[in-house]
Amino acid sequence: SDTLNLQGPTTTEWDRMMVAILVELAEVEDVQLLASQQFKAKSSELAGLSTDMLVNGDQKVFTFKTDSFEGSVGFAVIETTDDAVIMNRAAELLVSLAADKEKKGLSVLFLAVVNIVALRSSLLLIGPDEHSLAQAAFANGKMVEDTFNTTSVMDLGSLVSRKLDFIPAVTSAIKKGWASAPVGKIRFSKSDVFDLDKEYC
Repeated sequence: SDTLNLQGPTTTEWDRMMVAILVELAEVEDVQLLASQQFKAKSSELAGLSTDMLVNGDQKVFTFKTDSFEGSVGFAVIETTDDAVIMNRAAELLVSLAADKEKKGLSVLFLAVVNIVALRSSLLLIGPDEHSLAQAAFANGKMVEDTFNTTSVMDLGSLVSRKLDFIPAVTSAIKKGWASAPVGKIRFSKSDVFDLDKEYC
C-alpha cells in the first residue's frame, strides 16, 4: 500500500517486480481487489482515531538552518480512500495542529490529507506562517474556502508524496529565502531527508 497500488510517484521497477513475484507466491487472484481492501481497512481505522492521533500518526519534523531562516517544519500526512471523512473534521484537526505546534516548539506545521485512490491532496493551514510558506512552496496550489468562509485549506492537486513532492517544495522555498516564521526550537530528527545543497525544482 505504500506505493499506492503502484500508482504513487515513489513506485519503482523493483516494486513492480516484487508485486508480480508475491502475487504468484501467495496465489492472489485479483491484486487490484487486494489493494482496494487494504486501502479500505486503513481508512476505516482512521475514522475511529482522535484528531491528536491523526496529527501525530504520520508526522515527520525537518530542521532547517539558512541565512534567512532557522527552525523546524513539521509535516503530517493522512492517507485515506475517503478524504471527505477526514476533511469534515478539519476544524478539529486545526485545533489539534495548533496545540501540537506549540507543544513541540515548531516554526511551521502542515497536515496533508491524501486521497490514495484519486491521487490528490489537500493541505491544512493553521496560521499566517503556514499560509506564507505554502504559497511560496506550492505555486500551483489553490486556496479553498471552507463552510466558515475561511481559507485554511490549500488544494495541492496531484501532489501526493511527502518525500518527492511536499518536502522538496518546502525546502526549495526556504532555500530561496523564505523567512516569515519566527525562529522555533531546533528539533533534530532522523526524518531530516532533505539536502540543502541539492537543487530542487
